[in-house]
Amino acid sequence: MKKMIIAVGLILTLAACSDSEEPSVNENTVEDGNAASENNAVEHGIDEEKEEQVGFTVDDEGNILAAEVPEEPARELLAAYDEYIAAFNAEDIDRYMETIAEKPDGFNREEDKAALVQAFKAYDSQYETSDETIVKYEENRAEVFASLNVHMKDANSDDAVEQSARQVVIFKKEDGEWKVNGVHLVGNQ
Repeated sequence: MKKMIIAVGLILTLAACSDSEEPSVNENTVEDGNAASENNAVEHGIDEEKEEQVGFTVDDEGNILAAEVPEEPARELLAAYDEYIAAFNAEDIDRYMETIAEKPDGFNREEDKAALVQAFKAYDSQYETSDETIVKYEENRAEVFASLNVHMKDANSDDAVEQSARQVVIFKKEDGEWKVNGVHLVGNQ
């Protein structure tokens, strides 16, 4: 079972393309989301000098706040996110790689592919998402937040585990299509 727990972390990290951290406590203050502490989504594989900070904001009730996004780009972004998750769940590496940017900023494309090929052989994994929300939008860059439940079973035994987390998937436009440019695992819920 210890091996399965480690594997869940590996799958989350591989598919998320970044390190996971425990969630921070968001008190909805000016400092929330901007602090570069070890307990927030900032600095998860992103060089602050090159990239913008990644994260999301919640209201007083804990609801994720959505960005203002025109209808067509919102539909395209959420369709791209759905395809990213569906390709992972199908364990179709070619389909999955079609969702990934050719030159992602947050990870090495070929290393991610090789690691996922090994993980797909060793484990049957399924992502269930909820609360999909576009939390940041610019013409060629966007961020989609989701709550994530990972169900993972060892391909050679009945050992299985379930893990929940929150993630922010960073998209960028390539040839007119939204592609995954980085993913930040925000931590266990």
